[in-house]
Amino acid sequence: MTMNRQHDVRKLAGLDDWQLEDSDQDLRGKTLMTADGREVGRIDDMLADTDAERIVGLRLDDGRVVNVDSVDIRDGCPVLLVDTANVPAAPAVGRGEVTSEHIPIVEERMNIGKRQVELGTVRVRTRVVSEDVSEDVSLREEHVNVDRRVMNERVSAADADALFQEGTIEMTETGERVVVSKDAVITGEVVVDKNVDTRVERVEGTVRRTEVDVDRDTPPNR
Repeated sequence: MTMNRQHDVRKLAGLDDWQLEDSDQDLRGKTLMTADGREVGRIDDMLADTDAERIVGLRLDDGRVVNVDSVDIRDGCPVLLVDTANVPAAPAVGRGEVTSEHIPIVEERMNIGKRQVELGTVRVRTRVVSEDVSEDVSLREEHVNVDRRVMNERVSAADADALFQEGTIEMTETGERVVVSKDAVITGEVVVDKNVDTRVERVEGTVRRTEVDVDRDTPPNR
């Protein structure tokens, strides 16, 4: 595959601001086959011409690059239209060719949130209780007493005329009776409310991250 070195060709995986119009166009991870059913290789990445803003090649997992114009999509599978002998080896380093690999550095972060849970329920019930009560009450009564007394006293004729008259004397006897009535009195109250306490709890966990170690092998003559 020959590419114009005046164009900037990069791996699609390293272009975060690029996006294919259709997800079906993403051939990464699929196996490139020949027209007669032979396996050419697994597609590792797609090469984008950032100047022309188009996909121009497919990079296989062995480093070989295939011109995208030599590939057809049949039933969702990429098919190579040319002989495999025409597929060049991995390109040499130079402008317009893939010269860099992107190694992601991944780090886990622990997200701590809060959720409300029920710790218990307090129920306050009221019920009516009956009990027998008693109390001593003093009752007052008035009674009329009639006594007959024997007397022997002389009176004058004038007094006798006044005494010989008919009449009626009435006196009322009175007494007290028990009258029971009821009234309600508030003798106290029960207050139900909440108090809010705040406590600090330490949350511990394990997060992972990737670290990159670079080992350089230098020939003895350098």
